[in-house]
Amino acid sequence: MNNTRETIITQSDSFGRQWIYVTEAEVRSHKKGHFGIVIWMICLWFACIGGLEIVLGSSSSLPRLVYGVLVFMTGAGLVVRHRLAYLLALFIPIIFLIRFFSEATGYGTVMVSPAQYYDLLNALVTVGVCFYMFEGDRPNFIFRRRYRSYRAESQIG
Repeated sequence: MNNTRETIITQSDSFGRQWIYVTEAEVRSHKKGHFGIVIWMICLWFACIGGLEIVLGSSSSLPRLVYGVLVFMTGAGLVVRHRLAYLLALFIPIIFLIRFFSEATGYGTVMVSPAQYYDLLNALVTVGVCFYMFEGDRPNFIFRRRYRSYRAESQIG
């Protein structure tokens, strides 16, 4: 029996880009289906920042503790390729942005706290991580089991 697929069906997303969807077995058997250094660093970043938020939240507030657990579980879920972890990687870290901008009014003062630098760094990393996870070819292939069909886009236009 031949394991190659004879029919390749493309589907467009809300931006008009064409995607070819594949199975989990096809992703795992392809060399691009393995984690690269960037994805490993993203998983490590989520796990470390989640652990730090757990430590900080255990002595300060329950919401920060819960948030730390969610961020840590996102990193662990990405390692095992859980699809919910991929969605959490896109949306959960936005709390860093909210926390940064809620404290941004204090940047014009004489005293700048280390917490503001921590939130600024995490906000910058968050924007880059979210962009890469949403737009990158490898994360889309690994976590969403799809890849772009540039041929279909050139035939349409």
